[in-house]
Amino acid sequence: MSKIFVGLDDVGAQSVSHLNGNGAVMTGEINRFPGQRVTQSTAAGVAVADETTPGTKVGSPPALEMDRATRQELTRLTHTLFLNSGGSRVVAFSGVQAGVGCSWMLVRTAELLAAADAGSVCVVDANLRSSMLHIYLHVRNSCGLSDALVAPHPVCEYVRRLGGRLHLLSSGSLALKAEPLLASSAFRACVDELRASFDFVLFDTPPLAASSDALAVASRIDGLAMVVEANYTNRETALKAAKSAAAAKVRMLGVVLNKRTYPIPTAIYKRL
Repeated sequence: MSKIFVGLDDVGAQSVSHLNGNGAVMTGEINRFPGQRVTQSTAAGVAVADETTPGTKVGSPPALEMDRATRQELTRLTHTLFLNSGGSRVVAFSGVQAGVGCSWMLVRTAELLAAADAGSVCVVDANLRSSMLHIYLHVRNSCGLSDALVAPHPVCEYVRRLGGRLHLLSSGSLALKAEPLLASSAFRACVDELRASFDFVLFDTPPLAASSDALAVASRIDGLAMVVEANYTNRETALKAAKSAAAAKVRMLGVVLNKRTYPIPTAIYKRL
């Protein structure tokens, strides 16, 4: 039996949730080359994980295909985080490192959540230095979160409806200059407005090992889902990130194990 959420050791006074699920989240090999898309082979073909370098053009958006097992796991994740009793409404997703599939997972989770007809969903790109959501969702990033944080206008004026119940607040045109604003009162007001305007809000944030931005975001909302990659993320690095979250009084909702590989056939794992 595999786990879509895996637990780390207790960190200080705050423990990491254990949220279990069966089957594979994703499978396959990862290619990492600077400046190129990171892709992953799955049973259904190729699925993009993360990240592209800044300046990636919208003209060739990454693929979001997923096989049946992946859909089942992400559906279970969606229910565990948002739809089950005691679920959260406003959640930050952050990888321990870049390239672990955090943005991919957030977009697919948001789409499944919107399709569940449980309410309106807004995804927010707070990964200001390496924004991905507008690329995955095939829209231009002409204005968004960074613009809203320096303008005297309601943040919802910068939100784009993508169809149905799904909405996007991209990183915006001032992204590279706006990172300090994530810890500002303007960002707090932005979160409050988004919470009042949408039933669910999902924040994509920078990797925990790269900056403190993810913790600045997560400390203002319901909690953090930390994404780690099987056979890549170092356990000590993940524990350090979890300790930093605890020190910042961030509620850790769970740790998502992504890109698990199966050295023996999946059918055998299902019998274990």
